[in-house]
Amino acid sequence: MLVNDNRSYRLSLGSKTVSVSKAFSNDAKEMDTNGNGYLDNHEVAAAVLGDSVSLNQTEGQDLVQEFKSRMAGLPNPNAEGYHSFQQMEKEIFELAKAHPEEVQLKSLGKTSEGRDIWALKISEGAQGNTSHKTGLVVTGCHHAREWMTVEAPLKLVHDILDNKSTPENQNRLKEAELWVIPIVNPDGYEFTRNENSWWRKNRRPLEVDQNGKPTSAVGVDLNRNYWDGNPEHMYVYRPPGDTPGNTRDDFSATSDNPRSDTYRGPFGGSEPEVKALLDLELSNPNIRGVLDYHSYGDTILYPYGHTRQESPNAALYKEIGKKMQNASYGWDLEQSVGLYPASGTSDDTHDLNGILNFTIEMGRSFQPNPRTIPETTERVSKSSLAFIDEMITKDDQGLLPPRLVSDRSA
Repeated sequence: MLVNDNRSYRLSLGSKTVSVSKAFSNDAKEMDTNGNGYLDNHEVAAAVLGDSVSLNQTEGQDLVQEFKSRMAGLPNPNAEGYHSFQQMEKEIFELAKAHPEEVQLKSLGKTSEGRDIWALKISEGAQGNTSHKTGLVVTGCHHAREWMTVEAPLKLVHDILDNKSTPENQNRLKEAELWVIPIVNPDGYEFTRNENSWWRKNRRPLEVDQNGKPTSAVGVDLNRNYWDGNPEHMYVYRPPGDTPGNTRDDFSATSDNPRSDTYRGPFGGSEPEVKALLDLELSNPNIRGVLDYHSYGDTILYPYGHTRQESPNAALYKEIGKKMQNASYGWDLEQSVGLYPASGTSDDTHDLNGILNFTIEMGRSFQPNPRTIPETTERVSKSSLAFIDEMITKDDQGLLPPRLVSDRSA
């Protein structure tokens, strides 16, 4: 284990010069190439961006700003331009009140810190039984630091409800049962807004010390925790050769180290947030598709992510994905493994259960300047509406894969 450098380091954050948190002294020492104790923008950019993005590009500036906030142990000032969990709650309750015929609010469960995992069911006759319709799920903020993925689902909901009299939206409300979960990971999200802006996981304590207090082992990467409980599908959670408790053979961007950003959890489906979603998606036979929002990369992804082998549904993914790509004004479309291989993800688990799953990697940084919210969420919404329309059509034509339905009542 490295011992922190005793030297103090400084950097600029907005109009102020602030100290680097002692927790990042070793990182600061490596970044301080001229040895003057002050991390200028180019030194930070070299560490964060490498050669991938220029500092004079907006996304480069945003990433550097995010990383500097993290190193200073301070909240990202961009947080003021994004919904807090409480603001999101207020907004969806107002939407439900304004559109009682089309919106039903439901808590899918509670997080370890006691927050609700809210879902909006959006459909014509939402207060009644709509399970005969094409069921679709949209999820935001699996990863706590991906703030734009909170704004995008809210934009989609408004685009449908605020314009519900248009022929297109009337058809969507008539034919689809749309479930929208704006914040899958509310505990982690609030933690990024107020403490560590680059936190990725949920906030469930994994270990306690001799005094019963949580150790530094906190949180599970929710998008590495997916497993449907079917032993035949275990390989998408833990691929062959990846042994439990052994970090030396971990599969790519997935870890058995509880302190890792990509810790997969003690077992598949261990986390309340993941269990809540799987209970909704796998228990209801009308659920035919899932859209999972992430950032960043301006890319639309489809299964698989754990192998370069194509899904049996690859042709369907490419056909629907092309419509989504055109609606987004040309975002990339590729198989998830092309981004990086990972196991325990939502897309592979859903695909194995006959649920088509796309991941939209939106924007060019985790917490971009709020001025970019309208443009990014507009593109995401248009792509998502194309997905909804295509799924309704394919379901009506009988072209979707057969569903596996799980009894998850235990």
